[in-house]
Amino acid sequence: MTDRMIRLEALLSANGVAHALLGLDARLLVVNQAFAAAFGLLPEEVEGKALGELGVPAPIASQVEAQVRRAALTGVPVSAFGLLPRGEVMLSPVRDADGKVTSVAAIADTDAAALAAARAEAERARAETERVRLEAEKGRTAIGRFLSAASHDLRQPFQAMHLFHHLLMGRLTDPGSRDLGEKLEMSIEAAETLLRALLDVSKLEAGLVRPQVQGFPIDETLGRLLNEFAPEADAKGLRFNVRPADAEVITDPVLLEQLLRPILSNALRYTESGGVLLAARRRGGTLRIEVWDTGIGIASADQSAIFDDFHQLGNPNRDRRHGLGLGLSIVRRLAALLGLPVSLRSVPGKGSVFVVEVPLAVERAEALPAEKSSAA
Repeated sequence: MTDRMIRLEALLSANGVAHALLGLDARLLVVNQAFAAAFGLLPEEVEGKALGELGVPAPIASQVEAQVRRAALTGVPVSAFGLLPRGEVMLSPVRDADGKVTSVAAIADTDAAALAAARAEAERARAETERVRLEAEKGRTAIGRFLSAASHDLRQPFQAMHLFHHLLMGRLTDPGSRDLGEKLEMSIEAAETLLRALLDVSKLEAGLVRPQVQGFPIDETLGRLLNEFAPEADAKGLRFNVRPADAEVITDPVLLEQLLRPILSNALRYTESGGVLLAARRRGGTLRIEVWDTGIGIASADQSAIFDDFHQLGNPNRDRRHGLGLGLSIVRRLAALLGLPVSLRSVPGKGSVFVVEVPLAVERAEALPAEKSSAA
């Protein structure tokens, strides 16, 4: 920090009044010590945070964000409540050399007594938050140990059942007995698939899955999915095409692949003729990964419900050959964990398209033009 910046910080903090500079998205860019102290934090712990990350309730955060946008659009100072734990805040637009509003300055209208009370309240809230965090972490650790043991111990009987089934099939000769043996194998596989899905959902619900975000070429992921699902498409006489993008994206590659897999599986399961297209298309700073199919389609009334646990369309008898109804609920959880928007368009009787939007690596996004989306 330069001497000038140090003197400016001292000036802004000397009178105990909270000051902050907010981006047009209401994210806190720079704050002085008085502002940070109102939350019981240091300036570096506040800067770069959204209001919700500081414990500001969502309705109040939305109101403040609306006032920030209003100040930026009108160029006129406005007041707002809730940006700080106590008191009113004046929001004033800040312009650059060209007169364009680039940020909004926030100055608290509060006295020293209110600020001291806010500090004490913030400290109490911070201590309670830390206590709850430690309790939750302890709970996650216990759940993690249980799920790890369950994943190992519960799968061992299935491995034994597969082995015994293989030995049994070697001894069965008449068609009727072999047919029963094949149905037994289908039941074992269905139970094993259900167990695996339930364990995956439990790990996501318990917060045990931590994304490892990195940049990577999307075509490698698309290639693996092509190799995995092409045999299934061939067996049903369906076309399965992949349209690569020669682009790098930023997310967790393993979790992204886990997210796309149930979408592709459903597309192939509910498509009897035509085919499935897995395409990657640039759109601004994002890459749209699209899964098109010519299957049965989904009515508008059912499109939100398909992401619920155990929800299935057109399978009232719970035929396990049509899946378990957990695939898209896992998609929903993984998308929320990774912060990736997932959307759906569908026409009953014609097919569906699922879209997952993934951030492009900056250098690739700037170097290559956006591609317009087209029909499969």
